[in-house]
Amino acid sequence: MFRNATPEKAIAFTQFSMALSCCWPLPTSATKNEMLRFKIVRSLLLLNASLLLGPMLYAMYLYRDDVEKICKGVLQSLAVVQLLIQTSSCIVQYDRYQQLIEEMTYCCEKASSYERHVFQRYVDKYSAFYGISAIWIYVTTSIVIVGTLFISDPFPTDAKYPFAVNFEPVRSIIFVHQALVGMQCAAHTAIAAFCALLLLFSAARFEILQLELQAVKDVASLINCIKKYRKVKRYATEVVHGVRLIALITVIMCGVSVVFSGITIIGVFMCTWSADHLMDISENAMRSAYESKWYRQPLRLQKYVLFTLVPQAPVILSVRFVIPALSLDYYCSFISNVFSLFTVLRVTMIRDEDDY
Repeated sequence: MFRNATPEKAIAFTQFSMALSCCWPLPTSATKNEMLRFKIVRSLLLLNASLLLGPMLYAMYLYRDDVEKICKGVLQSLAVVQLLIQTSSCIVQYDRYQQLIEEMTYCCEKASSYERHVFQRYVDKYSAFYGISAIWIYVTTSIVIVGTLFISDPFPTDAKYPFAVNFEPVRSIIFVHQALVGMQCAAHTAIAAFCALLLLFSAARFEILQLELQAVKDVASLINCIKKYRKVKRYATEVVHGVRLIALITVIMCGVSVVFSGITIIGVFMCTWSADHLMDISENAMRSAYESKWYRQPLRLQKYVLFTLVPQAPVILSVRFVIPALSLDYYCSFISNVFSLFTVLRVTMIRDEDDY
């Protein structure tokens, strides 16, 4: 399925997978009417999700003595809260995402043969994981929605309403409403793949820069590489600023979810894997000049190459006071801490049962 994947197809797939989130900005060439329709649809989807949050909180109040239903209600409510927060974040950063996406699209269209080779290698390496993850999210959500038709529960969630809902067309309206919110939540989970796309594209550009540095043969080309490094690092820094809040939301929501249910934390790993790779390659990008045959070049060029070997600060996805650096080391630490909290919660519940 992913054997024929290309950079353009990867971008299109990511855009399609998060369509219901309305977080993928329109191109700058969009007309006023297109922009108006986009805003109207986004507002309606936000309203649609907001209307479910109240009944879900009401259900948690009604089942406040049922631990299992409380945990289930917390997870479902968190999904809706994450949807609302991420949409708000994407609205605030609309212009930034628009510029990042358009530059990414432009670079893929105008890429030279060796640049496209690097992009394609990244697609070949990561497309299967991120593609299957996005599809799995939608399949799981669809199974939950369709499965409701074959069990005693009338709706996909445990939301409760302060009025009768056991007659038509009210029952069907509520079912469709909750099903649509479920698909919206799936689309927002896929936003992690969007963040990974931007992070990996930035990493690929650093790798292209490494190849160019290794081929440096004169001062002019070295200066061009340094200018390109500054440009690529500026882009990567903008990407980090753009996905920082989404990464924070994902980490927090995933942490709470694991504490309450021990569910998979694939969303965190999707961001972490790509962020760790970007941090590593951005730190070592300029060092690749040492791997070229600089020692065979004129003395003046040798001196300039040695100047470029001054350690450079990596591009790090971090959130002050919360996430020092989103990396695989942090991911392992995060997993350890979350499961420690889960163990504490489990021990506490066992003690409560023994006391009872």
